[in-house]
Amino acid sequence: MNPPLPSSPELFPAPRVTPNPWHAFGGIWRLTVRRMFTPMHWLVLAGLLVALALVSLGFHTRGNGATFYVMWFQRFYVLFLVPVMAFISGAGAIRDDLKAGSVDYLFTRPVSRRAFVVFRYLSHLACAQVDFLVAFGVMVGVGLYRQSPGLLAAVPLLLLAQVITIAAFSAFGLLCGMLTTRYGIIGMFYGGIVEVGIGNIPTELNRLSMTQQVHAMLVPVIQVGGMTPSEPVAGVLTTVAILVAFAAVMIAVAAMVFSLREFSGTASADA
Repeated sequence: MNPPLPSSPELFPAPRVTPNPWHAFGGIWRLTVRRMFTPMHWLVLAGLLVALALVSLGFHTRGNGATFYVMWFQRFYVLFLVPVMAFISGAGAIRDDLKAGSVDYLFTRPVSRRAFVVFRYLSHLACAQVDFLVAFGVMVGVGLYRQSPGLLAAVPLLLLAQVITIAAFSAFGLLCGMLTTRYGIIGMFYGGIVEVGIGNIPTELNRLSMTQQVHAMLVPVIQVGGMTPSEPVAGVLTTVAILVAFAAVMIAVAAMVFSLREFSGTASADA
């Protein structure tokens, strides 16, 4: 029987890579940003922006389009298009990371699973905000071209609404993408039951809808033909706090799910 090995520190050298959250965040950030500079990303984005501009111009030239453009901006773009696209992009981003080859790479990095989810969300959110900011500029540009009344006064609040909507629905999309590859089904059920169904109930219950929260923030300041005095700052801050809290809960649940899941990765060459 061999004698037990001495518990000398020399027999257990320190890991070659010391875990460092900031270095891990930097690595995830670089991997995320790198995708933004691919030609395919900008080609797809350019195509979507052209389609958005054509739709906006088409609406704007009908009847009193110039008068109602700000309201349409709010309802179609901020309250419909932004949540849908933010959800899809958030879910798609995490699904790419859950592919077999990606999981093999991620699990060899010195970063905890919970930290990875948080860092991945923050990196994706920053990139998504840039993409949507370009789209926001297209919407504003169309309105200025058609001399839509009240647009410039509404821009700051519309931009704030876009930012918090992207944060909330990207987090929800990330959670759904973490749960299943069929995240679109969850999104449709949520949208139909909560955002459309409950959100249109004329009671306080409709505040369960995130888009209704944003709508309530925008309605007092966006009116047909111009702007009314803005609502108290406290109302805006309340809406921002609610959507940020919603995003934080979604990311916390996603981090918990990711920390408990088992992944098989890719098969080895000897298998």
